[in-house]
Amino acid sequence: MKRKKVKVILGSLFGTFLLFFIILVAHIATAKPVENAHIQVSRIDFEQPLDSALSTTVTQQLRAIPGVKSDVIVKNNVVVYFHDNTVANSQQVFDQLMQKGTYNAQRFVVPAELANAQACPVIKKDSWSYRFSSFVQGIFN
Repeated sequence: MKRKKVKVILGSLFGTFLLFFIILVAHIATAKPVENAHIQVSRIDFEQPLDSALSTTVTQQLRAIPGVKSDVIVKNNVVVYFHDNTVANSQQVFDQLMQKGTYNAQRFVVPAELANAQACPVIKKDSWSYRFSSFVQGIFN
């Protein structure tokens, strides 16, 4: 009787583990690629703080540039915006903004030592979960 109970419990645990494993593999295999893979965040630093009228003008002018998304954040003397880097890079957006108005500003460029650093702290390429996900995606793709 005890032996049968142990077999049922072990079988149930194994079945549950197998079911969860199959669900995990199915989710990894059917994951869609990121649609915003070409979205880049850029920043422009202004010499003086922007008042509300000037910040509205800069926001409207940035949104009128092809490739710039609707998200434009203005805080003190810094403007952060999102753009599609297949349409325009940050230098092109900056140049077009400078043509639309005379601003005392400069484009923020990430220092070389930070540019080579890994951007996403969640994805550790040496972790077992990253390697497992890559392996499963490699099988189905």
